[in-house]
Amino acid sequence: MPVLVPEYLNIDFNTLISRLKDEIKDSNTFRDFNYEGSNIAIIIELLAYVGELNTYYINKLAKNAYFDTVEIFENAHRLGRLVGYKPKGYRSGRATVTITIPSGASVSVDDVIRVDAWKEITTTEEYENEAIKYSTTTGNTFTVDSIPYSFNLNTRQGNVTRLTGYYGRDLIDNELVLPIYNYSYDDDNDDDYPTIEVTVDGDVWTRVSDFYDDLSGLYTEDDVYEFRYDRYKRSKIVFSDTRNIPGDSDEISIIVLKSLGVNGSIGAETITTPETQFVYNDTTAAWVDSSTLTVSNSAASIGSADPETVEDIKINAPLVLHTQYRNVTKKDYKTNLETRSDVAVANIWGEQEIAPSGSTSEFNKVHISVIPQSWGTSSIETSASSAGFIVPLNYSNTYRTTLSTFLEPRKMLNAYEYFELPELVYFYFDIGVKIKRTYSYASVLSDLRNKLTYYFSSSNREFNETISFIDITNYILDYTNVSTTDNFTSVKGIQNLIFRDINCSLSIYEPNDDNNYPQYTVTASTYIGDNKLRKIQLGYDQFPMLSLNLSTFTQET
Repeated sequence: MPVLVPEYLNIDFNTLISRLKDEIKDSNTFRDFNYEGSNIAIIIELLAYVGELNTYYINKLAKNAYFDTVEIFENAHRLGRLVGYKPKGYRSGRATVTITIPSGASVSVDDVIRVDAWKEITTTEEYENEAIKYSTTTGNTFTVDSIPYSFNLNTRQGNVTRLTGYYGRDLIDNELVLPIYNYSYDDDNDDDYPTIEVTVDGDVWTRVSDFYDDLSGLYTEDDVYEFRYDRYKRSKIVFSDTRNIPGDSDEISIIVLKSLGVNGSIGAETITTPETQFVYNDTTAAWVDSSTLTVSNSAASIGSADPETVEDIKINAPLVLHTQYRNVTKKDYKTNLETRSDVAVANIWGEQEIAPSGSTSEFNKVHISVIPQSWGTSSIETSASSAGFIVPLNYSNTYRTTLSTFLEPRKMLNAYEYFELPELVYFYFDIGVKIKRTYSYASVLSDLRNKLTYYFSSSNREFNETISFIDITNYILDYTNVSTTDNFTSVKGIQNLIFRDINCSLSIYEPNDDNNYPQYTVTASTYIGDNKLRKIQLGYDQFPMLSLNLSTFTQET
């Protein structure tokens, strides 16, 4: 019969001492020896100490060999790579910038103007006493058709950094490790926001996500490279023997953005000051005076993120392994969308959910709804209701196009996607709290409110959920449920927690098969004579939110 629990897990210092003494007693030499206070006792304790250390490190090695228990980033990264997952580094925010050339500038109608890649624009916001900068990463050319003239540019957060002086002979195992800075990794190689450019002897090479497409015979590029965030948290350029590799004397030049991650996020109307030589007039062969330009961003930046943590890799790597970088099932779509830094939560549904018995109008139709990391004109525009609830209005064209472009190479040929606006369903509660006498009601209430807010955060909730006051109560009273920034320690002072009522921003339907949501999961007659709150089922496009301001908390005695 196999041993399911390794014995070394139970071998600690005291156990080893006891076992060593028992072993020695079986020897004729030491059978009647007095161990206490003797030199041999010191030897026994030394052996036990070494044995416990050995057990500790064996346990650490075993824990870090599997996804479920891994704790060290280096090992989590290695395990992710083994299943084909590429952990992501810093990701810079994206923003669309509008440039306006006024009358009186050195530009005329029909002039051809351009803005080259890697031009910086300074914002009014700072991080660690330095101005946050956004940069163009692709070249753009425009023909002026009127004065004043306005045009849009796609930008990414980051300081433009040029790394030169490298040659093919500097490669080690076809890899070039970059100086230790936080570079923008990018989470989508197919969008209009690249973050790195590599040239070899003046020729721009193409970034790819992997080198395996050469197996299909469909690839058309041999001058390619990968940009990786490795297990030591370094950024490096990787070439492959299956494609072209720079020769020993070939010069390698790199332009890349230094990223601030989430700290580089900026608000609307904060990108203001372009560098001195920003717009070039090809017709007159002269730079346009940057002081005459008006620069604005009507929406806040989106998509910024810090490197993936051990927990992120443990969650994302197995999911991406199952999707195989294609979208066939609901889980595939959800996994691929939620790996993006600008998508917090996604839901996908189709014919089987809408019309299980069949509907020709739903054939091959994939419904998609997402909660963005940040609301606004750069993702999903919103308005506010009279009660202060967020009301999604429409997807921005840029955001919809970005997501569609991201999904296109992964989709089935006969499927087409339809983006549905998320409907936010706000809940607010009437809660009674009785506290233990050694705790302060103010501190308990503060942590209770914070934990309830955390429960309803987008990282913890899903579309199409069932809202249950029992689940919420159990979550709050479970002291092991903590966030990365708050342990909610004063929640331990709750002696009794009572949900007296659950209120909803929408009308709640009785159970039905007509896809009318939100709806109760059981009929009202289920609880005749009892004051019990019924569970509430949300629709496929409905996402739960908390209205803390409308929730009431009463101290029970």
